[in-house]
Parts: sequence; C-alpha cells; structure tokens
Amino acid sequence: MAHPVARQAKQRTEHIMAAILLENFMHMALNVCALGNPSEPEITHQARIGWRRVQSSLKFFKPLLSDFAPAPMAPLKPLIQATDQLRNLDVAIDITLPSWLAALSAQASKVPAHWTGMTRALQAERNSALHEVNTLAHDPQTTRMLLNMAHWIARLPLQPTPKHLAMDPKHLSAWIFKRLHSWHKRLQVSVDTLDLSHQHRLRILAKQQRYAIENVQAWVPHAWAQRFHSRAQKWQEVLGQQRDQTIALALIAQLGPYSDVAQWLQKQCPSPPGCPAQAIGGAGATDLHTHKAYSSEFAQPKHSHRTHDHLG
Repeated sequence: MAHPVARQAKQRTEHIMAAILLENFMHMALNVCALGNPSEPEITHQARIGWRRVQSSLKFFKPLLSDFAPAPMAPLKPLIQATDQLRNLDVAIDITLPSWLAALSAQASKVPAHWTGMTRALQAERNSALHEVNTLAHDPQTTRMLLNMAHWIARLPLQPTPKHLAMDPKHLSAWIFKRLHSWHKRLQVSVDTLDLSHQHRLRILAKQQRYAIENVQAWVPHAWAQRFHSRAQKWQEVLGQQRDQTIALALIAQLGPYSDVAQWLQKQCPSPPGCPAQAIGGAGATDLHTHKAYSSEFAQPKHSHRTHDHLG
C-alpha cells in the first residue's frame, strides 16, 4: 500500500524528489512482482496505482528533471495494458454486476436467464487475462525495466545541483503550490463535459492531481492539500463509477451469446449523472488570490506536525 513520505529537515530538492519517487517505485514494484495471484485482485489494483503514482511524480517534477532524464518506462507498458483488462474484469465481476443484481432483485425485476452463464463466461475471460498478466510480470524485460528505474532513482540525489533545483524550503513549497494549482485549474475548466473519451482523460488528470497531492502533502499546509485532494477525489469517484458501468456493459456485449443481456441491462440499470460537475455540485472556484497567504502560512513552523498526515 502507499505510504506518505515524511519531511526531513534541511533536505535538498533532489533528495526530496528521490524519496518520493522511491516510495512510489517500491509501491509499484512490490505489487508488480506479486501479480498473477487469482485470490488477490487487490494486488492488480495496487500495481496499477503504483504505476500511476510514479507517472504522476515524474510529470509533476518534470520541470526540475530537465538535466537528468528518467529511465524509460515503455518496457512496462505491455504489462500495465494487460492489467487494464484484468482490472476491468475484476471490477465488473466483483463489484458492478453484484450491485446491479442486488438492485434488480430489490425492484422485483426479472433477472435474465443467461445471467449465470454470462458470469461464468466473464470468469473464463478473467482467468485468461490473469494468465497473460502473470506471464508478462515475470518477463525479463519487466525485470530489467524495474532495475533500471531503481538505479536511476538511486543516482538522482548524487547529481550536481542545477540552479533551478537550488531552492530553500520556502521557495520549494511555493513552487509545489503553484504546480498543484495549475493542475487544479485544468480540472476546473474541463469538468463540465458529457463526452466519454474526454471524461476518461479528465479522470486520469484527477488521479494525477490526487496522487501528486498525496506525495507532497508534507511540504504544503494541510488545509490547502485537503482542499485540492477532496475535489480531485470526488471527480475521480464520479467519473470512475460511470466508466465502470460502461466497461461492464462493453465486456458483456463482447461475449456474443450474451450481448442481449448488455442491451437489457442498459435499459434496466440506472447510470450515474452524465455530467460530473452536476454530480459533485459544480466545479466551484478555487481562490486564485491566495498565493501570498499560502506562502506566509507555510513559512510558519506550526505546520510541521502535519508531516505524517495521509489524505487517503
């Protein structure tokens, strides 16, 4: 599971980035090495989260890493893409379909006769996806990529400090806040949409925002981090529920003999609101004039007790 990184006194910027990236990497790597366990779908979920947390950190710190390019992560993409299918099947079988079945039973609706056969067919698909993930997780290419990434992170604090990294704690906190704020603005201007492909990209952006906040929470005032995190998490949850239902219907439709069940479910089962801004009560506006207040608040040592807080 993910763990917040604690703030250390007099840490240089490159040491902070290395500590955050190492935690993200270990979260990903330990779960990747355990992939393929049929009784532990949470491992698949955590491996994917770890992958996204590493990507989020690399993207967040990209302006500071211009002189030290990260190890290429492309060799891991086939494995992560394979976990896409496995995770979609896990969620459909273990969460979405049971919730639909409970709703149909509560409404005294007639459950399709093919329901049991459909779930067995999906389970067979899951077994096949699990085998592919297990194979890719143990591929030497995956191991090499993980070792290269670990080596790059270990070398990061040893690099000569470029001018753009030579920031004192106050300036670093201000840089982090401005970076978080710019990501948050992108969410605000994009949230009011009905286009599913755009909503998917928006959900990814919400996840990146959430993981970035969790990674740097020890370096920003708790109230500000909580505010950004809460809204990003709401967007992620609303968009995630809608996407899970859409994917479950698509998986059933691809089963051939059970495609009529997908059409029937689409008519019977309610879906979440189409526009995420409606579902969370509007995007709202972040105060854009608070940077000075933020900086002065962070400069006070009274916030040091927040170091170990975890936003979830």
